[in-house]
Amino acid sequence: MGRRHEYPELTVLEAEAIGQPGQRRFRLIAGVGLDLVSLWMEKEQLQALGLAIEQLFEQLRLAGLVRSRIAEQPAARTAPLPPDLPEYVVGKMAIGYDEERQRIAIFAHDIEQDEDDDPVFAGRASLPAAKALARQIAQVIAAGRPRCPRCGAVIGPEGHVCPHDNGHLPLE
Repeated sequence: MGRRHEYPELTVLEAEAIGQPGQRRFRLIAGVGLDLVSLWMEKEQLQALGLAIEQLFEQLRLAGLVRSRIAEQPAARTAPLPPDLPEYVVGKMAIGYDEERQRIAIFAHDIEQDEDDDPVFAGRASLPAAKALARQIAQVIAAGRPRCPRCGAVIGPEGHVCPHDNGHLPLE
């Protein structure tokens, strides 16, 4: 596998979706200054990352490691993405808490890596930056196609035939 990207203090940590709803691709951009990586993932992976960060904050509160309310402080880019940006497709991710540094640690493995390989990405984010990322992920996910309030299926631009309407199933 290629180079390993390790960042003890992320200054850039943001999520984005590219494309039209229903055709979007999702990624996490992370790094320091212009030394950035692009971590492409499925929508469900990005959503799971945001939920895992929120759950980790709750666990930290319950354990007494975080006592006060954490203010969000986004770690956003200040310049356009560099043209030679390393890109990876995430196979698996993990997060944890670095108690010594009081940072959220994020690890990502490329989909082509062996199970035992070190992660291709390892970064630590401040608590305010991680909290801002979790909110940003929720916004990115929510900006997709709306869901039917009755059956939960996505509603595309062509509309939606709900199976709860008059007992008819959608035509295929």
